[in-house]
Amino acid sequence: MMKLDKELSPHARAALAEVEKCTSCGLCKDVCPVFALSLREAESPRGKINLLRALMEEDLDPTSEGVDIFNRCLLCYACQDACPAGVKTERVWISAREILANEVGRPFSKSFFLRRVLPAPRVWNIALGLGRILPGGDDSFRIRGMQLPRPAGERINRLLPEVLEPRTQHTGSVAFFPGCLLSEVFPHIGLKAAEILANLGYRVITPADRVCCGAPAFNNGDLTTGRKLAERNLEIMTSLDVDAVISPDATCGGAFMHEWDLLFPAGSLWRKTYLDFREKVRDYGEFLLRLLSSRSVVETRPLEYQVTIHDSCHLSHLQHKADVPRKLLSFIPGIQIIESKQSDLCCGFGGSYSVLYPHDSRAIARRKLEYLRTDDEAMIVVGSPGCLWKLRSEAAELGLNVRVVHYLEVLWESLLGGGTPAPQAVDEDELKAD
Repeated sequence: MMKLDKELSPHARAALAEVEKCTSCGLCKDVCPVFALSLREAESPRGKINLLRALMEEDLDPTSEGVDIFNRCLLCYACQDACPAGVKTERVWISAREILANEVGRPFSKSFFLRRVLPAPRVWNIALGLGRILPGGDDSFRIRGMQLPRPAGERINRLLPEVLEPRTQHTGSVAFFPGCLLSEVFPHIGLKAAEILANLGYRVITPADRVCCGAPAFNNGDLTTGRKLAERNLEIMTSLDVDAVISPDATCGGAFMHEWDLLFPAGSLWRKTYLDFREKVRDYGEFLLRLLSSRSVVETRPLEYQVTIHDSCHLSHLQHKADVPRKLLSFIPGIQIIESKQSDLCCGFGGSYSVLYPHDSRAIARRKLEYLRTDDEAMIVVGSPGCLWKLRSEAAELGLNVRVVHYLEVLWESLLGGGTPAPQAVDEDELKAD
């Protein structure tokens, strides 16, 4: 039995049962970007699991050093894909952080942000205002040595109406959940995502009172705050008469489809509501791919771009949809995709990881940029706004002449960006969504 003072929650016990599956083969170390940087066994997935084992067998007491070890994880879930024993590390790491935070406590600054800022719209707005004026670059600001995404001058709620009517024959209705980064840091990309759907005949509903998906909270072991945010979003989204719930942020979509399962375990009050909601959740790219693939002709404007694709972790390892951006870009005449080595290597963002360990985060991002710069002319295309910010800001820090974009920006330019679109016949076998 674990040497802990507090009784473990049911989901924590279920997650810790995953530890017993681990055979200590070490294959997870080969894909872990944190271990590749430090070469410290304790920071590898196997090392973290062995630490949990020691806690469970009462060989160790929970300490702040243990908290630090588990914080040194990007939650990229490459280890989960690599594990031959099928250990669900997405459950293990989050539950371990919750257990240790409950035992050891959280730093005041982190606790204040998770409990007082993230779930409180008025305080959140004040924090955004400060982020706009603090010193730094166009995409980032710095505070106490930490580099953070700079909020844009306008929020998506000012650019995008709560109900965007279809611009062609009405096909259906969707609830649009842009996520925090596309709402506050890259609102023009979120707007373009909604415009693409409206142009294809969808009524796009973006609830103005939506809140954060909760990922920053539960990924840091604060399942209480994460659950409150999730419940609020469930109330809002399930009240809408829509065909699907769409998120262009792979982290939010991954939370809806996978990590919220931790928040609403079997037997919980919200379980059925969550399962009904999950049935409607679609990744934005997956939804768009199915929509375009169902049409005999898609009008796109040619773009003579060479692109190399960064596979965003939560799209690749959590949702297993790494091929979706590639298939979508294949609709555009003139696009040439240049594959890079280790396209699925993490960019180094990892949410709070880039805040807690900025030096290590930058080192991982720079390693990734070395792989991605396959050609001086190629732009880097990503599938998540977190990756977009990390790689774009790091490229700017290094003075690299490279364009980093979200795949939605390229699609919008071809579908809606001006010029005369060229009808393209759809190869249904080649473009069939998984």
